[in-house]
Amino acid sequence: MNTLWLPLLLSSVIWAEEQYFPQSPNATWDEARLYCQSCFKELTTITSRNIHLIVNNLSVDYWVGLRKSYNGSFPWAAWSNGDPVTYQNWYPGHPVPNKEKKLIPICSSTTQSPLTTPMSTPMSTLKQTTTVASAPMTSTISQNFTSNDTCPILADMLLCLNMTCYDLESAMSVCMGTPPVTHNTTTYSPTPETTTFSTTFTATTHGTTTDSTTASNCIFEPEPDPEQYIEDACVVLLSFGMWKEENCNKSLPFVCYDERFFGQIYVSDVNTSAANVSWTEGPGAENISHYRVEITKGKNQTFNLTFYQTFNQTDLFEHIQDLTAGTLYTVQVFPVKCGRDLNPQNISFYTKPSDVQNLTVVKIEKDFAILSWTEPEGNYHFYSIHVKCKSNDSFADKDQKCQSENCTIVNLIPGYEYEFTVKAVVNETIGGVPSNISDYTKPSTVMNLQQSKEKYSTFINASWDAPEGGHSGYRYCLKKVDHKFKCDNCNIITNSSITVSDSNSTANYNITDCTEQKARTIFIDVGNKSDGTEFCLCVAALTKNGNLSGDPVAIPAYTSPKKVILNLSPDYQSMNASWEIQGKYERFNVSIITDAYAYNKSADTKELNYIFTDLKAGVYYTVSVVTVTGDLTSDAATCSDYTRPAKPDWVKSTVHKTTIELSWGAPNSSGDAVINYNVKYNTTFWNTSTEINTNKTKLSIPNLRPGTRYDFNVSVVAGNLSSDPATNYTHTDPEKRKLVLIMLCSSEKAFHCNKTETRNDLFEKLNNAFTDRFHDWVHWNLRWADRRP
Repeated sequence: MNTLWLPLLLSSVIWAEEQYFPQSPNATWDEARLYCQSCFKELTTITSRNIHLIVNNLSVDYWVGLRKSYNGSFPWAAWSNGDPVTYQNWYPGHPVPNKEKKLIPICSSTTQSPLTTPMSTPMSTLKQTTTVASAPMTSTISQNFTSNDTCPILADMLLCLNMTCYDLESAMSVCMGTPPVTHNTTTYSPTPETTTFSTTFTATTHGTTTDSTTASNCIFEPEPDPEQYIEDACVVLLSFGMWKEENCNKSLPFVCYDERFFGQIYVSDVNTSAANVSWTEGPGAENISHYRVEITKGKNQTFNLTFYQTFNQTDLFEHIQDLTAGTLYTVQVFPVKCGRDLNPQNISFYTKPSDVQNLTVVKIEKDFAILSWTEPEGNYHFYSIHVKCKSNDSFADKDQKCQSENCTIVNLIPGYEYEFTVKAVVNETIGGVPSNISDYTKPSTVMNLQQSKEKYSTFINASWDAPEGGHSGYRYCLKKVDHKFKCDNCNIITNSSITVSDSNSTANYNITDCTEQKARTIFIDVGNKSDGTEFCLCVAALTKNGNLSGDPVAIPAYTSPKKVILNLSPDYQSMNASWEIQGKYERFNVSIITDAYAYNKSADTKELNYIFTDLKAGVYYTVSVVTVTGDLTSDAATCSDYTRPAKPDWVKSTVHKTTIELSWGAPNSSGDAVINYNVKYNTTFWNTSTEINTNKTKLSIPNLRPGTRYDFNVSVVAGNLSSDPATNYTHTDPEKRKLVLIMLCSSEKAFHCNKTETRNDLFEKLNNAFTDRFHDWVHWNLRWADRRP
């Protein structure tokens, strides 16, 4: 059986895919149509769109679905399926019209040659000569037609109109009201008694001309047609694509057509090993013998289920069993009609994957969980893990793909309960039976754990910030340790026990005294523990009703230390600080500052004394000592003192009449430090003395007595201590006055007063007397006044 396929557009909005089936057994047109209606749709129709497809597979003539009388008074108007005829391709001269027959003479004579087929084609030539003799005239009628008598254009028109020259002649005679025979020549004979009929037939057939002429008796009969008119005609499709009519009772092959069957098929109740398949009824169900169901597993395994029975409309169903989980199956249902498979109804489906087994949380931390399970039976493409936060509905669920039976779920939030649902998946969306398990992520660590700066000698006060994520409470533990122990690492041993490790050694303490609470602050009474005691404080967040602890955070905590009793022992360029303390301590922070110059220094020591060196002489220093225990500190013990003062390097004075500008140099051991000086100046003659304290290195002293000696002493003063003085003296400018002393000389000796020796001796005695009295304390000068005329 040959099948032709053609998608045929029936209208602008409705279309069907047609198939064409040439049938080789011969049958009448009615038998062919009945068979096509039973096993197909109908005898085929022909359009301009499908003619080439149908003819390509034809080798002989075939019945098609067009009958002259199918549409009553309009012949050849509709196909057997009711479609209008929109395309015609008749063989020239067809369909043969039902026209009026012309009469032609048939004469008998003694000698007569048989007639060859007269006018076997439309272009046949008939030559007829008739002679009539009667009194008193002779009539001769002659009519000749040859192919040369018609012009080529007229011949084409007659061929197109499917007419002969005689048809045209008859039509023109009717229109003109003249006898149908033209071009006759009539000869009248004067002999009325004699009538002679002479008929000459000249027929040209396939280039052969037969002439026979005799005198005989003639009769007129209808002219024979080159093609026979058929009253009840059916169309035959010639092998080369043109049409002609044929007697409908003739047995010929035929072409059926059918619309490609597009049915529906459904799959329901699919599980891991079975499924229900149902389908729609095929067309012409009364002629469908059975439905063949083919099930293909994957791409290469096929098993068939064939049902050799006619299904009722409600029984178009099959329950398929013994399937493999997670496997692709393709189902085809072929309606079998008249032994022919109609277009199958197709559907593909996956069986559900089996459920995973032994789902386990291998490890769970703050932000990830490791899951493990056993591979399911059957097939799968990947695993889908659905993650739901059960502790907080505001967190969006998320899904993650995994390719193996061990999968890490990331980006979790600490301290919350999560439900993990694992299922095998095929075809991206078809999941198997889910398996689920729940567990808590570990809480995150508390943040900003710190001891209060408030000083308590018998209490520990600490606080912290909540961890990220979820938590149900806190556990804290406190253990007294040695000051050498660095408690910066805690390990959970049990729900009520913690081990604190020293990162600098192998030492550790087991803390069993732990307490749980909701608050984020603690205030612990440590009893009669001495001041400055060190403790290890560990705090961890809890979840899972207190059964799961996060990583604990450890810090050292302390009771407040005592304040020291401080003493200072200064020297010129050093200061020895020593102190005493009651209670425990970790270390001391010592510092020294001064306002005399830009200087401060601090240091830590575990000793009870500290010597500050490289200081400057005569400078006032303040020393502080703070007891440190962890982050807690005692009140500062402070003490101030001067370093020993040193002597100024030099003193200079400059006189401006009664003003003296005094300057001096700072001690080398004091450098550029600001120190205090004591300046003393006095006059012996006038018995006056003055002191001035200054931190400058120069001084202007105005309004002094003229011509007077001033003595200066400059000392460095440090508290109640003074250095040795640096000295200097100078005289103010004198305001000179003359004092004339007249000495009266009397002597027992004559001329003794006029002697030079006597005068010199007197002058010396006077000079000594003035020197003893004035020294250089004031300005004076003794000399002889010249009184000579």
